[in-house]
Amino acid sequence: MLYVSIVIYNKIMSDVLTRYSATRLLERHGEEKTKIIIVDNSDEAYAKGDMEELSKFVATHGIAYINNGKNLGLSKAYNKAIEWAVHDSHDITSDFLMFLDDDTDLTYDYMREIYKRHKELASENDMTGTNVITGIIESGGKPMSPVKEFTFNYKVSNCITEPGEYQDICCISSGMAVRLSALEKVGGCDETLFLDMIDYTLLYNLSKHDLNRVSVVNARIEQSFSGREKQSREEAMKRYEIYKKDFLRYCEITGKSKTYGDMHLLKRRIAMEIKN
Repeated sequence: MLYVSIVIYNKIMSDVLTRYSATRLLERHGEEKTKIIIVDNSDEAYAKGDMEELSKFVATHGIAYINNGKNLGLSKAYNKAIEWAVHDSHDITSDFLMFLDDDTDLTYDYMREIYKRHKELASENDMTGTNVITGIIESGGKPMSPVKEFTFNYKVSNCITEPGEYQDICCISSGMAVRLSALEKVGGCDETLFLDMIDYTLLYNLSKHDLNRVSVVNARIEQSFSGREKQSREEAMKRYEIYKKDFLRYCEITGKSKTYGDMHLLKRRIAMEIKN
């Protein structure tokens, strides 16, 4: 089984790009082989506008819909999906969960390649084997994920641009699928993180348990990143403060020095001031 989790925040379903490819995958393989989990982090006061369409969409496709009534943060939303999938799964050693955000322009070809690879790996039932599947993620025409290691200076040479099997690398969560048993082993996502560095921390924790073997499939998607769009200075500062808190926590978890954290945050702050 491939579970597909979609976290949405203050968006109506018709504007969620990932729903179309995910639904096509579901229609192609059926509810016995794929299931969609929608975790809604929208504010209670947010007018969804298309609740009738959402209800029909959920009922028609047998989709799990979890409405948090407020923004719990991305990490907690991911864990809601993990908890649901683990409870529903008949075999967590063979089933995978794919993480998706509502701003990912995900093609059906990408979904198909992830699904094909998950089927191949599902038969292994081997916790020491490949537990993570991802494609090649680009932004603005540049490769962004996976990378050999997290660095605060972008280098094309640090990016993985060829399909294959890799050990102890990093990748962004959107478009990534992880074996349920591996997720359960590391306790899911770290809920002390609200929005940022959740993926890198998860991969770090998988590495600590020798579970970070990644299969990079021959598929590409374009990803927009929160904070890179044009924003007012007030919006940019609010976003920066969220990132700052999460990044310092990431440094604490992974044992990176305070100097390392401060240098990275200074670089990001300067880039933000120049942009705004």
